[in-house]
Amino acid sequence: MGEPAVKIVAPLDAWLEEFRSTLEIFLDAYCVVDIAGKVVDFNLAFTELVGESHRKILKIGNFSDLVRLTSDVNPCIDVMLTEKALRLDEVMGSSKAYPELKLIIGAVPVFSKSREVVGALITLRNVTAEAVLLSKYDEKKKDSVTDGLTSLYNKVYMEETVTKSIKNSLRDLRPVTLVMCDIDHFKKVNDTHGHQAGDYVLKIVAATLKNMMRETDCAGRFGGEEFVVLLNNCNEQGAEVFAERFRKGIETTLFIFEGKRIPVTLSQGTATLNRAWEDGLNPEAIMTELFQQADTALYQAKHAGRNRVIQFKKS
Repeated sequence: MGEPAVKIVAPLDAWLEEFRSTLEIFLDAYCVVDIAGKVVDFNLAFTELVGESHRKILKIGNFSDLVRLTSDVNPCIDVMLTEKALRLDEVMGSSKAYPELKLIIGAVPVFSKSREVVGALITLRNVTAEAVLLSKYDEKKKDSVTDGLTSLYNKVYMEETVTKSIKNSLRDLRPVTLVMCDIDHFKKVNDTHGHQAGDYVLKIVAATLKNMMRETDCAGRFGGEEFVVLLNNCNEQGAEVFAERFRKGIETTLFIFEGKRIPVTLSQGTATLNRAWEDGLNPEAIMTELFQQADTALYQAKHAGRNRVIQFKKS
């Protein structure tokens, strides 16, 4: 009788047999590919990710045909060529099950006993649902801090932001300015042209304001026809330039609603925090005083004839 035939096990099959128990604990989708990038082993999570049956996955074969990535990096090829572990965060792609996929991908080369690269193990965490939830959370968070009509920030958010800016100003010894703006005779706009016309005016004023601000500035609606602008690292001279430019921009804008022109002007008061503040005041107290000063200057602008800018001056 001859010697029994020795079963020859391919290196990749041998690796799979050795690490099968380890692979079974994976919760994320995974697949093992050979040196040609063909999928030879995978778990149930992978079938759910690609949206194909076990038999169809083996028939299609190539990883790149099952999971189509927008990234230039090919986890199959790159990890085997470099023989180093690879991690790709939030890679966009698609599969039969998911027209839009967001994945976190990890890959490690698979070595034979003789230290030859015979394939790769690829893990795929599907964070598509997480991304959708995060997007919805961001939208809700934005809704909670913005004014629905003008898309400017609301009063609560602005007060918090101004306080933070004051803290930075005191630390860095840089000026910060508040500008309080009020649309002149706004009640007359509503009474004469209707509340829809009033909303139209508010939207245009807000859009003009956003276009004139720097990226470092911040603006909010304080209710009704009143707006506040936070100008970071801005002294009295800079505040006057900004406020005058905004005032003239509104004065020269054509507000036409349902074929009728609506004259619109602004009154503004500014107040600046600089190194002349008394020691010992906390940022919240300074924030309150800064708002009061800007509001006082706005009141003076209104009573001086409207459509003008007045800076607060300590007596």
